[in-house]
Amino acid sequence: MPFRRTIRGNLKKLEPLDIQMVAPSHGPVWDKPKAIIDAYTEWVDEDKIANKVVVPFVSMHGSTGKMAEYLVEALIERNIAVQQFNLTVADLGEMVVDLVDAATVILGSPTVLTGAHPEAVYCAALVNALRPKTKFVGIIGSLGWGSKMVDQLTGLMGNIKAEMFEPILVKGAAKEDGYTALDELADAILAKHQALGIAK
Repeated sequence: MPFRRTIRGNLKKLEPLDIQMVAPSHGPVWDKPKAIIDAYTEWVDEDKIANKVVVPFVSMHGSTGKMAEYLVEALIERNIAVQQFNLTVADLGEMVVDLVDAATVILGSPTVLTGAHPEAVYCAALVNALRPKTKFVGIIGSLGWGSKMVDQLTGLMGNIKAEMFEPILVKGAAKEDGYTALDELADAILAKHQALGIAK
């Protein structure tokens, strides 16, 4: 992901060549190189994004987890593909694969000592380092008495050239207004995806 520009340049260098095999320094040898070249071409194309949302989250007392699950269901109801990752047990390699073409990332975290949970901090730093072609980013979560989580997480994702949705933070467990806000977020995501021509 962070090497898209370099890879695009290298793909141009390959165009005049009659490639018979792809033999990387690690991994399998491919005797049908078109599949590999086509995959890289799609991965580095800024406009090739999917009607997909990645929802990495961490929850200490269940409230952020319930918010993430509710949002996931709301997105599915709107025919948006969604991949949910509980950061305390998730395989981050699988999450990274889903970041390659996801149009939207919504990061969920509780507030810990006024900041984001350390797992969410690590996730934000990882997403920032990878610089996916994500177009939209959002933050959801819970707090007890105060939170600087949104500022902390957005500060960690400065490399992401994405539009930010209005964060949704609830005090304690989400109540009706919190779930209404999540429905509105799902509607906003759908509208943004429709504007890009990737959702119906």
